[in-house]
Amino acid sequence: MDAAAIIEALAPFPRGGIAQLPTPLEPAPGLAAELGLSALAVKRDDRTSPRYGGNKVRKLDFLLGQALAEGRRAVVTFGAYGSNHALATALHARALGLEPHAVLSPQAPGPFARATLLAHAGLGTRIHLAEGWDSEALGERVAAELAERDGVEPLVIPMGGSAPLGVLGYVEAAAEVARQVEAGVAPRPDVVYVAGGTLGTAVGLAVGFAALGWPTRVVAVRVTPAEVANASRMRALAGETVELLRTASEGFPAVEPDGLALALRDDWFEPGYGVVTPVTRAAVELARAHGLALETTYTGKALAALAADAASGALAGASVLFVDTYNSAPMPAAGPVEALPEALRVYVAECERLYGAG
Repeated sequence: MDAAAIIEALAPFPRGGIAQLPTPLEPAPGLAAELGLSALAVKRDDRTSPRYGGNKVRKLDFLLGQALAEGRRAVVTFGAYGSNHALATALHARALGLEPHAVLSPQAPGPFARATLLAHAGLGTRIHLAEGWDSEALGERVAAELAERDGVEPLVIPMGGSAPLGVLGYVEAAAEVARQVEAGVAPRPDVVYVAGGTLGTAVGLAVGFAALGWPTRVVAVRVTPAEVANASRMRALAGETVELLRTASEGFPAVEPDGLALALRDDWFEPGYGVVTPVTRAAVELARAHGLALETTYTGKALAALAADAASGALAGASVLFVDTYNSAPMPAAGPVEALPEALRVYVAECERLYGAG
């Protein structure tokens, strides 16, 4: 199957029109030389939207497209306090006339979460606080209340947008990479490194590369707890995504989830979600020196894993692709901290104490 056929297979699914594609594929010879790699390119998915970018936008384009097509009035999604997905959902939902609700779970204070929460305050996101990562029951209660209020159920978007419909965004991204490789922008990647939060990005890429017939290996660097990101969930999500595609397009190949060139790396999660470590800080600083703005929860860990593998010699002679899934557009305007629930006001103050108000 070629890239054009993959794009055609996605045509039946409605879009929200929020993604600005294709994103650039940029060779990174300076960073490659510093890491000792033969070839390195960066897929700039930080630029998926000038309003608020990152990998979530590709997924939300399909998910919010469904919400509009079905006449929903609100969306409910999930994430940690500093979740980029929850913020991207809120911003793009608001722009499309949908009321955003975010069920947020606790995380350790970090240098980026404060700005995310203040942006929610500015957008008027309806925030519901969960006690832990098991937040589905609270989300169900919120959805039931909205259905009673509106007379129509809200669209419930899982954490990270990693439903099969959202994963289609990264099947498309694989086809996009193929077209850019064919155009001579960069060599075909042997291995791809991406942060593994809820695994939709990695699964979509792996399914897309498999449909293309490429042997490209996708390495998902786990950054969330094992109950959120695990091999069983990864296989199930892959199977459901392929089934969705084959229902819409008989020509889409019967990709077997167990046969995907997809690895989940568990060795970079500790000491926990969002906990800032010296090695992730160093990766963020390395990226900054080469013109990339990363963060310490997701993309910094993915680059740290790539750098460690390069130093060990595991990537000798390989063409490597790094997927920058962070947002590089300006943050939405901050709202008053008083607009946040009391627990989040305390959390914002702690982030400021530890990392400043910048």
